Amino acid sequence: MFIDYLKKNLGWVIPVAAVLVTFIICVVFLLGSRVSTPQEKVYIYISPNTSKTELVSKIKSQDIVFNSFAFDILSKVFRYNKVYSGRYELKDGMSLVMMINKLAHREQSPVRLVINKFRTKQEFAEFISNNLSINKDSMLIKLNDNEILKEYGLDSTTSLSLIIPNTYEIYWDISCEDFVKRMNKEQEKFWSKRLSKLKESGLTKLQVLTIASIVEEETNMNKEKSRVAGVYINRLNKGMPLQADPTIKFAIGDFTIKRVAGDMLDIDSPYNTYRNIGLPPGPICVASITTIDAVLNYERHNFLYFCAREDFSGYHNFAVDFDSHINNARRYQRALNALGIEKAEIQEN
Repeated sequence: MFIDYLKKNLGWVIPVAAVLVTFIICVVFLLGSRVSTPQEKVYIYISPNTSKTELVSKIKSQDIVFNSFAFDILSKVFRYNKVYSGRYELKDGMSLVMMINKLAHREQSPVRLVINKFRTKQEFAEFISNNLSINKDSMLIKLNDNEILKEYGLDSTTSLSLIIPNTYEIYWDISCEDFVKRMNKEQEKFWSKRLSKLKESGLTKLQVLTIASIVEEETNMNKEKSRVAGVYINRLNKGMPLQADPTIKFAIGDFTIKRVAGDMLDIDSPYNTYRNIGLPPGPICVASITTIDAVLNYERHNFLYFCAREDFSGYHNFAVDFDSHINNARRYQRALNALGIEKAEIQEN
């Protein structure tokens, strides 16, 4: 019966069957289309207002191979009409359907932003523009806008105190405004865990960060950071000038200076801690969490001076009075002389 039926209706059964087979082949082709990437995984960065055509060209420019025709068809099937900005991870061999689904649902891969030490706002702004879609100039405007910074209790001289060095996961296309809000939220979280220590120290947040920035520049030895912090706090309490060499380098704007001496000490700047009593207006760098905690837990002692050890270990000798400091400095100078290194002037560090 069935064979007889087919014989009588061959005129329309064959075309329908051909269409059905063609349809199945197309579906299999489309759903089976794969993406080929040059590495196991790559990232594509999509800027705002990118068109679908521009997106295809951008993806292919990274040597990512996929079928443009299949991409266009599947985009319509899955209603991928709007191109969303962001950073997206593509893996070698992933299906085209999976790629489109990721783009259509804005399934971004956040940037692992590792913030370390920065000395200037320009340096920080450049780092941000190299890692996020934020324009360097936009970042600098925010860091120098006193009206905006007032919301966070800061101004253009203290704006970098908003930044706590750490590793953050942030979406690449975050706006400059939202980035500043995120940093403020992170620093509030940071300080909420240290309120008792802050109160115990008798210092304000800004004072802690400013002292920490000087200590950060003075020594790389974590074991003695709390002692160095104690020296500066002792000087503050006695009304002595800090005489911190790193503040002179900051005032001059040259961090390659090996020896601070002579006319450098007379530079007219609020950051000149040889001429001015008290702390400079703000931090001279973004200090590490280790250094910030060292200041919060500063060592209570009577030391007022320190100079590099003569064993060149990177550590320092500390002294309560200037005469002892002179003796420490001379030992260091003799060690320099023994190595044929030019004798350095004694500084009250």
